[in-house]
Amino acid sequence: MKRLLYSIFAALFVTSALAHVPPTAPAYAKDLFSRFDELLRQRQIEGRLPRLDDPRDRETLQKIWNGDALIGSPPYDMSDLDTLALVMDKSGSLVRLYGQATQSPLVNEATQSMALAIRVAGASQPAFDDFLAHQPNVAEMLRANGAKARRGIEKMFRGASIFLADPTLTDENEITLVESLRSGGPYLAQSVSTDRRQALVDMFVPLAAKLPPTAQESLKVFMQEIKTADCNRLCADSM
Repeated sequence: MKRLLYSIFAALFVTSALAHVPPTAPAYAKDLFSRFDELLRQRQIEGRLPRLDDPRDRETLQKIWNGDALIGSPPYDMSDLDTLALVMDKSGSLVRLYGQATQSPLVNEATQSMALAIRVAGASQPAFDDFLAHQPNVAEMLRANGAKARRGIEKMFRGASIFLADPTLTDENEITLVESLRSGGPYLAQSVSTDRRQALVDMFVPLAAKLPPTAQESLKVFMQEIKTADCNRLCADSM
């Protein structure tokens, strides 16, 4: 599982461009993640990681996982890519950090990090698609990076299914993760070829029964939207 989670973000193709995220988001994100890095150094001296159950850490962690302040809401376009790329890179680092923790499992922290990563990765897809629409060498760019990006997105879905299968996940964590899939999943699916989407849905079908009712309904919506999502340029390149 840890090797899988480590590879999810290394495989995603992220590019910077020039901000439908809040105007304050770039500076806010840099300051917030800088504060987390300092907090992490302090806790590592103590032999552990920042945790939600530590009052000294809670405020910073909660602010990081509040995606609204960091990335706002759709619609997104190429002007948002710099901020989205920064937040996706940092959220990927958090997934790796908490997913590979050698301490007692930090399930809450890992789940919240995964949920943010899915949401921001989903937001990056229409922004990146808009970026491609303004490039003269799209075919060359996709030929070099398209397959790698699609594999990364599929690994992200697989990682989410592994998280949801974890029997130690609380109802709250399950709802958080499923809602991030419902929010970001259809955008991610737009980059996956239509013939691969049923295999993604099949990973989540057996998980529905163990979820609380609210999460079950959201998961059903997510699975249906995966199958019917439009196909963007990255997806079309695989046809």
